Amino acid sequence: MKYQSILQRLEDEKKDEILSAKLYRYTGLMQAIEYFSQKLVFDQIIEAAFDFINELLLVNNSIVYVREDSRYIVKKVKGFKDYVSEIENTSKLENLATFYGNVLYEKDKIVKFFDLGMVTDMGINAIVPLIIDGKLYGFIMINGKGFADDDYIISESLMRLIDTALENYSRYEDLAKVNKELDEKIFNLFAINQSSKVLLSELRNNALYDLSVELFSELTRSTVTGFVLYDERSGRYVLKGFKDVFYKIKDVFVSLCLNENHKIDSNKVIIDLENPDDCKYFYSLFEESDHQVKKLEAKYIVIIIKEKEILGFVTLSETVTGDEYSSGIFELIESLASSMYIALSNANLFKQVNEQKQIIQRKLDKLVSLNKLTKNISSSLRIDTLMEVAAKTLEVSFNMQKGLLCLYDKESNKFSVSEAIGLGGNLDTGIIPNDNWRRVFEGDYVYEIGQDKVAEYIGYEAAEKVGDAQGILIVPIYIDILEVELSGAIVIFKYDGLQLDNEENLITLETIAGHIAPVLKNLWVIQQQQRFMLPNFVELFKNELKDEVKAAMDYNINLSVIQVEDKRDFIFKGTSIIDSIKTNFRKVYPFSYNNVFIIENEDENIEDRIRTCTGISDLKIRKMVLGKDFKNFASFFDLFR
Repeated sequence: MKYQSILQRLEDEKKDEILSAKLYRYTGLMQAIEYFSQKLVFDQIIEAAFDFINELLLVNNSIVYVREDSRYIVKKVKGFKDYVSEIENTSKLENLATFYGNVLYEKDKIVKFFDLGMVTDMGINAIVPLIIDGKLYGFIMINGKGFADDDYIISESLMRLIDTALENYSRYEDLAKVNKELDEKIFNLFAINQSSKVLLSELRNNALYDLSVELFSELTRSTVTGFVLYDERSGRYVLKGFKDVFYKIKDVFVSLCLNENHKIDSNKVIIDLENPDDCKYFYSLFEESDHQVKKLEAKYIVIIIKEKEILGFVTLSETVTGDEYSSGIFELIESLASSMYIALSNANLFKQVNEQKQIIQRKLDKLVSLNKLTKNISSSLRIDTLMEVAAKTLEVSFNMQKGLLCLYDKESNKFSVSEAIGLGGNLDTGIIPNDNWRRVFEGDYVYEIGQDKVAEYIGYEAAEKVGDAQGILIVPIYIDILEVELSGAIVIFKYDGLQLDNEENLITLETIAGHIAPVLKNLWVIQQQQRFMLPNFVELFKNELKDEVKAAMDYNINLSVIQVEDKRDFIFKGTSIIDSIKTNFRKVYPFSYNNVFIIENEDENIEDRIRTCTGISDLKIRKMVLGKDFKNFASFFDLFR
């Protein structure tokens, strides 16, 4: 009985030990669950996995391998003296996670994936794979006692815990990466928004180039940043601006031309110059671009493409910090480049609008001047006044630098110079037209470019007096009723800042000539009629004397009336005295061919002045002074009663 009780007690103690061991292992498993439920990094998970497996499975030897690049490297070892430090990644190992994904116990299963010699030498009897998202990131090899049912449960549970912890770590890392990218995108969007505002508010091209380079450099942290754009004037891609953070590059010149057989790939915007294929593609686009791009120490090139055309590109060198460029940086550059293109387009459009505005304003000014000239032409009462007004307007408002306004005399077949512009009175001789003027007599304008052409129209002597000239432009002044009746011509030798054949000015000149022609014709007719008509000088004299007497009495100034009589008997010689006196005195009133009255304020030596200007001594001169010979306007006529 005593023996039986001893055996029973031993059996009970053994059961207690087994129960205690199970409780210990399951308690350890609970701790493992609690530990692996925390947010851990990869190294912490590997360390804990190794320790929990050693502790809960009671193994003799164990070793953990972790994947680095294309190999599995030993991270921790327990008990092994001789072991393989590196295991190459093979397709078999890749298939372990894909097709098996569980703890390996049997040797025949282990050798399907691992080298038989290594497994035999190290005495491996179990392998716990470390899997993340169906990919093998490592494994723990175990050398120990034979596995019981509890060992299978514990090992598989640990593997699930470890793999779950690894997957959680991977999810956390992916989430952190996404958050970082999201933060970067938010910042980039903010930068694009703010930068676009700045770019779009600038309307000067040179300032835009400098501003763009500054933005590209600051946002990318590139050591050397270059900005190349297509230049419409030269038809080449020219460096518009660059920035070297360390000021090593003082000056650089880049001018590229597209290859004739270039092919643009719209999907290939980011060029990595360390990639041979990218280099080959970029160099195929631009002639002799390799050595020019090297001047900017370019590592990456961002090509700006709009509607399958290359507008330019941005070059980036190594970053100041030495970090690699993220994909978000290239997206940022593309967006900023688009904003830059829009800003440049706006600036060019604004410039064009201003230029058009200036052109329109100049046209308006010319129209206003033309309108004023037309009014002045229409209101001119004398031919010389008409031509003088036209000449001054052409010089001031229509950019004429050298030219003539000529009157044509059909009887003598000669053009007389009425007004000269920019010639200083050098050209006072008449112009006899030759055969080159034939079209002018037909009512058409004529122009010839070149200084040597001037002499062909006005002669060599006159051409020498004209001097430097763009050529010659002749616009006829004519009336076309039944036939072309030429009255004169506008002759231009040189414009200030314009070409001689400027179409707009030519139309303006034809318009001016068209307005001058009828007025000139009417004035010519009036002038001819005046030769046969005499005004009522008696009434004119009375009206003028009345005003002069009043002014003299109001302002206390001298006033004299002089009567000049020609005592010669021959009537046809009488006109000479009138013409001579009119030349030397302003207010002259010929009552008849030999009886002339003069109103004058300065009467000193008046008799001598009259005899001198007329050259006739047989004159009767009577001087009547206001305040002495007559008191007022009415009393003046009492002198002749």
